[in-house]
Amino acid sequence: MSKSAIYTVNNTAQNVAVNGTINLGNVNRRFGNCLSLQGTGIQLAEAGYYDINASITLAPTAAGNVTVTAYKDNMAIPGATATESASEANNPINLSISSLVRKFCPCADGIENITFVLSGTAASVTNIAVVVEKI
Repeated sequence: MSKSAIYTVNNTAQNVAVNGTINLGNVNRRFGNCLSLQGTGIQLAEAGYYDINASITLAPTAAGNVTVTAYKDNMAIPGATATESASEANNPINLSISSLVRKFCPCADGIENITFVLSGTAASVTNIAVVVEKI
Protein backbone atom coordinates (compact mmCIF):
# COMPACT_ATOMS: atom_id res chain seq x y z
CA MET A 1 0.00 0.00 0.00
CA SER A 2 1.59 3.26 -1.15
CA LYS A 3 0.85 6.74 0.08
CA SER A 4 -0.22 9.35 -2.45
CA ALA A 5 -1.73 12.82 -2.41
CA ILE A 6 -3.02 15.38 -4.85
CA TYR A 7 -3.97 19.04 -4.37
CA THR A 8 -5.96 20.70 -7.15
CA VAL A 9 -6.95 24.37 -7.40
CA ASN A 10 -9.19 26.34 -9.73
CA ASN A 11 -9.51 30.03 -8.87
CA THR A 12 -10.74 31.09 -12.30
CA ALA A 13 -14.45 31.97 -12.19
CA GLN A 14 -16.60 29.35 -13.88
CA ASN A 15 -20.35 29.42 -14.39
CA VAL A 16 -21.81 26.07 -13.38
CA ALA A 17 -25.38 25.09 -14.24
CA VAL A 18 -27.64 23.09 -11.94
CA ASN A 19 -26.41 19.46 -11.92
CA GLY A 20 -23.17 20.58 -13.55
CA THR A 21 -19.73 19.25 -12.64
CA ILE A 22 -17.24 21.76 -11.23
CA ASN A 23 -13.92 21.99 -13.07
CA LEU A 24 -11.13 21.26 -10.57
CA GLY A 25 -8.54 23.28 -12.47
CA ASN A 26 -4.91 22.23 -12.24
CA VAL A 27 -2.69 20.13 -10.05
CA ASN A 28 -0.89 22.34 -7.52
CA ARG A 29 0.93 19.53 -5.68
CA ARG A 30 1.08 15.77 -6.16
CA PHE A 31 3.11 12.82 -4.98
CA GLY A 32 2.79 9.08 -5.49
CA ASN A 33 1.16 7.15 -8.32
CA CYS A 34 -2.33 6.49 -6.94
CA LEU A 35 -3.95 9.83 -7.83
CA SER A 36 -4.23 11.95 -10.96
CA LEU A 37 -6.42 14.70 -12.38
CA GLN A 38 -8.25 13.71 -15.56
CA GLY A 39 -10.78 16.15 -17.00
CA THR A 40 -13.10 17.26 -14.19
CA GLY A 41 -12.32 14.34 -11.88
CA ILE A 42 -9.61 12.99 -9.63
CA GLN A 43 -8.78 9.38 -10.47
CA LEU A 44 -8.17 6.78 -7.75
CA ALA A 45 -5.92 4.09 -9.19
CA GLU A 46 -5.23 1.69 -6.29
CA ALA A 47 -7.38 -0.14 -3.78
CA GLY A 48 -7.54 1.42 -0.32
CA TYR A 49 -8.98 4.30 1.67
CA TYR A 50 -8.89 7.92 0.44
CA ASP A 51 -9.45 11.07 2.53
CA ILE A 52 -11.19 13.86 0.57
CA ASN A 53 -11.31 17.52 1.60
CA ALA A 54 -12.72 20.31 -0.55
CA SER A 55 -13.21 24.04 -0.06
CA ILE A 56 -15.54 25.81 -2.50
CA THR A 57 -16.31 29.53 -2.86
CA LEU A 58 -19.23 30.39 -5.10
CA ALA A 59 -21.86 33.04 -5.79
CA PRO A 60 -25.34 31.71 -6.64
CA THR A 61 -27.16 33.31 -9.59
CA ALA A 62 -30.43 33.47 -7.62
CA ALA A 63 -31.69 33.28 -4.05
CA GLY A 64 -32.23 29.77 -2.72
CA ASN A 65 -30.31 26.71 -1.63
CA VAL A 66 -27.01 25.93 -3.31
CA THR A 67 -25.46 22.50 -2.79
CA VAL A 68 -22.19 20.86 -3.75
CA THR A 69 -21.91 17.07 -3.51
CA ALA A 70 -18.87 14.83 -3.97
CA TYR A 71 -19.45 11.87 -6.27
CA LYS A 72 -17.50 8.65 -6.75
CA ASP A 73 -18.15 7.16 -10.18
CA ASN A 74 -21.40 9.12 -10.67
CA MET A 75 -22.82 8.06 -7.29
CA ALA A 76 -23.19 10.59 -4.49
CA ILE A 77 -20.87 9.84 -1.57
CA PRO A 78 -23.06 9.55 1.55
CA GLY A 79 -22.58 12.60 3.78
CA ALA A 80 -20.18 14.34 1.36
CA THR A 81 -22.47 17.25 0.72
CA ALA A 82 -22.58 20.91 1.73
CA THR A 83 -25.61 23.20 1.43
CA GLU A 84 -26.14 26.87 2.19
CA SER A 85 -29.16 29.08 1.68
CA ALA A 86 -28.52 32.28 -0.27
CA SER A 87 -30.81 35.18 0.61
CA GLU A 88 -29.95 36.93 -2.66
CA ALA A 89 -27.98 36.41 -5.84
CA ASN A 90 -24.24 37.07 -6.19
CA ASN A 91 -23.37 36.96 -2.48
CA PRO A 92 -20.29 34.75 -1.94
CA ILE A 93 -20.79 31.50 -0.05
CA ASN A 94 -18.08 29.19 1.30
CA LEU A 95 -18.72 25.44 1.45
CA SER A 96 -16.55 22.64 2.82
CA ILE A 97 -16.75 18.90 2.20
CA SER A 98 -14.85 16.18 4.03
CA SER A 99 -15.23 12.46 3.42
CA LEU A 100 -13.50 9.09 3.45
CA VAL A 101 -14.04 6.68 0.55
CA ARG A 102 -12.86 3.17 -0.20
CA LYS A 103 -11.75 1.79 -3.54
CA PHE A 104 -12.14 -1.98 -3.65
CA CYS A 105 -10.74 -3.00 -7.02
CA PRO A 106 -6.92 -2.94 -7.35
CA CYS A 107 -7.02 -3.58 -11.10
CA ALA A 108 -5.84 -1.03 -13.68
CA ASP A 109 -9.20 -0.99 -15.48
CA GLY A 110 -10.95 -0.31 -12.17
CA ILE A 111 -9.98 3.37 -11.94
CA GLU A 112 -12.60 5.37 -10.04
CA ASN A 113 -13.30 9.11 -10.31
CA ILE A 114 -14.11 11.74 -7.69
CA THR A 115 -16.10 14.72 -8.98
CA PHE A 116 -18.03 17.61 -7.44
CA VAL A 117 -21.53 18.45 -8.67
CA LEU A 118 -23.52 21.64 -8.06
CA SER A 119 -27.28 21.47 -7.45
CA GLY A 120 -30.09 23.67 -6.17
CA THR A 121 -29.14 26.95 -7.84
CA ALA A 122 -26.71 27.72 -10.65
CA ALA A 123 -23.63 29.59 -9.47
CA SER A 124 -20.36 31.20 -10.40
CA VAL A 125 -17.67 29.12 -8.71
CA THR A 126 -14.73 31.44 -8.03
CA ASN A 127 -12.51 29.00 -6.14
CA ILE A 128 -12.31 25.27 -5.52
CA ALA A 129 -9.41 23.61 -3.75
CA VAL A 130 -9.40 19.83 -3.32
CA VAL A 131 -6.99 17.60 -1.40
CA VAL A 132 -7.23 13.81 -1.75
CA GLU A 133 -4.85 11.57 0.20
CA LYS A 134 -4.51 7.80 0.04
CA ILE A 135 -4.13 6.67 3.62
